[in-house]
Formats: sequence, C-alpha cells, structure tokens
Amino acid sequence: MRRPFTLYKESTKTGIVWYARFWDETAQKYKHSRSTGVFVEGKKERRYEAEQEAKKIYDELCLTLLKPVEISPQTNQEPQSSEQQLPPTIAVKQSSVADTPLIEYCFNFWTADSEYAQFKRNVKNKPLTPLYLSMNHSDIRRHVETYSGFHGITVGSLTKAILKKWLIWLSSRRKTRTRKDGTIKDEGVISGRTANSVILAVRVAVRWAVDNEEIPIDPFYKLGEINESLREKGILTFEERKLLTELPITDKNYKQRLAMLLGSFCGLRRGEMRGLQWGDVSNGLMHIQHAFMDGEGLKLPKYNSVRKVPIPSYVQKILDFAYTQSNNPSPENYILESPKYKGKPVSNNFFRDRVKIELSSIGITEEQQKERFITCHSLRHTFVTLAQLSGIPEIEVQALVGHKSIYMTKKYTHVPQVINFDEARRKLEIQSIANMPKAANF
Repeated sequence: MRRPFTLYKESTKTGIVWYARFWDETAQKYKHSRSTGVFVEGKKERRYEAEQEAKKIYDELCLTLLKPVEISPQTNQEPQSSEQQLPPTIAVKQSSVADTPLIEYCFNFWTADSEYAQFKRNVKNKPLTPLYLSMNHSDIRRHVETYSGFHGITVGSLTKAILKKWLIWLSSRRKTRTRKDGTIKDEGVISGRTANSVILAVRVAVRWAVDNEEIPIDPFYKLGEINESLREKGILTFEERKLLTELPITDKNYKQRLAMLLGSFCGLRRGEMRGLQWGDVSNGLMHIQHAFMDGEGLKLPKYNSVRKVPIPSYVQKILDFAYTQSNNPSPENYILESPKYKGKPVSNNFFRDRVKIELSSIGITEEQQKERFITCHSLRHTFVTLAQLSGIPEIEVQALVGHKSIYMTKKYTHVPQVINFDEARRKLEIQSIANMPKAANF
C-alpha cells in the first residue's frame, strides 16, 4: 500500500522545517505540500513528531474534502468504502513497482530494455554496456535471489532492518570456483569490494524507484557499505621490466611478450590491447582509438580516451616481428589476433594466463605474484610509476594513459615499491657532505 504522504526538509527564515507531501491520484505522484510546523532539531531531527503532525494534516484533509455519498433509491447503491471515498488529492493507491517482489524487480532492472537502461542510453547518452548489465544481473542471481530473507519481500516493503540482516549474511558469503574436473574449490569469504558491488546493484535499482516516487522512503538512506580491506596493486621494478626485453622472441611467445610490453612500456589497458589494429600503428606512434569488449566488439576506449602513445624501440622490435608472423597484416586486422578464431582478438583469459608465464620467466614465481599482488593490470600501474620516476611530468603521464583526472594517475603511482635504497642512501650522503658546514679554525 502506498503511503499517503512523504516527509522532506525545507529551509525557512526561522530555520529548517519538516514538510509533508501528499499523494495526488490524478497526477500519479506526491504533489501537494503542507508544513508540519516541526523544526529539524537534535540527533533524530524530530522526525517522529513530524510524522505525527503529518498524520493529523492527512486526517484533516480527509474530513475537509470528503463529501457524503447518498444512497440512490433507483440503483439501491451502497455507500463507497472509506478508502474509495478519499479525494483524488490524497487517495492512497497501490503501486505496481511497490508491490513487485524485490528479486523480480532487480532482475528486470538490470536488462537492456529496462526503463533505467533506456534513460541512461537515450536521455543521458551514457548507455550501459552489455558486460555491466550482465555483471549486475549475475550479482542479483548469486547474492540476492539466494538470500531467503528477501523471499516474499516487495520493493515497497523493503526496510533498512531487512537490508542490515542481508549485509551481515553477505559479508560472510564464501566464494567458490568449479575446477575442470567438476570439483568445487572454496576460495574463502568474498571481498568487501565484491560485496559492495552487489549492494550497489540493489541500491541503484531501489533508488530509481525512490526518485520516480514509486516508493516514498529510501531504505538505503545512511545504510553504508561493508568495509573493504584495500590492497595496493603490485608493480614491476625497472630491473624486472628490463628483463622482459631481454627474453628471446619466438613464433610461440611473441604475442604474450608484446602484451607485457604494451602494458608496462605503453600503459595500454587490456581492452585497448585487444582492440589494437595494424592501421593504428605508424611513424613510431600508436593511435589508441579502440577497445575490444566481449559482447560489444570494438568501441571507444574507457572515458573516450582516444590518444597517441610513443612506441619504444624494444616494443617496435616485437611489433615488426609480429608483422612478419601475421597471416593478415591489413590495417583493420588485430595485432593480437586469436590463433583459434581468425579475425578476432585474443581472449581475456589469454592475458591472465600469459602474464603468469612471462613473470615466471624472469624469476617471479606464481606464489610471489600472489604475494606481491601482481596481475595484468599491474603492467599499467608499472608504466605510470616508472614513467614518473623517469622524469615524465605527471600531466603528460595522465595524457599518455588516458586517465580522466590527475587524481586517478596519483592512485596508479607506487613509488615506495621501487625505491633503490642503496642509491637513495648514496644520494643522501652526498647531499649531507655538500651541505655540511666547514669546521671552525682554532
């Protein structure tokens, strides 16, 4: 059942006051407002008092606007029920969204044809990617549909108390992976980051209903998130990156070597490596204008960060070798073409698997990779950090990697991981001696 009114705050000359907005059946939204006369004060902001005053105003409106219904002798019609007699301005109406089961609503919300997806695509001109929709849809299936506390709960009956119990349950969820032999491996409790992405999927869906005035109160208000244990991304040192350029190149490993260098020496994202075509490379520059995403194909890079990146000599050497090995080095063909599917780039799994092999080749074992938290995306972090240490201004590094803001570039910098303490000690000693005052003559 839709609530007959909602509360909101309004600034006045004498202070902030609680106002009530009443449902208009004709306009199908909360429209008519009245002041409750209750000031917003104290820790709980006197919200309970405001609700009581709003109820009184609602009752007065009912008494003022209701007209008695006489029985017609011709039709012998009975008087309408009190709910049917409510005037249009304050009538209570059941909402199709408010009465929709929460799980069903969330499933339908994260589809390409949902009202939210159409709004983002047609109004905001920021369409939701199929991958993003699929990930959120999967989160609903795994972590919302499986929670028994949501069974029987509608969008309108969702409360903060229900959500708190869900957060407790969600924070203890365990992550599992099915091996190739069919056995299931327990990989421990899901991370806070994963849990919060699930929470966000539900939060966005529910707040869309609130913004559209389908439900009067946002149950997520001041709910918060699950604390995340943030782990700093690991990077390669100057010496480790140099070792990659010294490994032998063969027709079996040149693609994985090229991927390592495109990430660590050029700062390309994984999707940009997949979307890189032979026509994008010329005169010692790479024109980064595509990213390849499964289910979408070629698209603009993230944040529309079309840019040019210089090609170091060691990267150019492998590009030249790759050109000689390519079956179709035409401008529109992919440089990292899949060996299995002609005309398609390598898969996402290619990067995950080959990075482990390449790092092992320079002496970083898989155990050390896990301990240092080095992944494919670490190559991009490596480029940002080492580029700045090489003397490239921060603003130029931002342009080369296509970051939206300098703040993001700062987040990708991990100088403490690559400090040469012996060299730093030597420089400090030289500086100390140079600045040391001369001994006094006695």
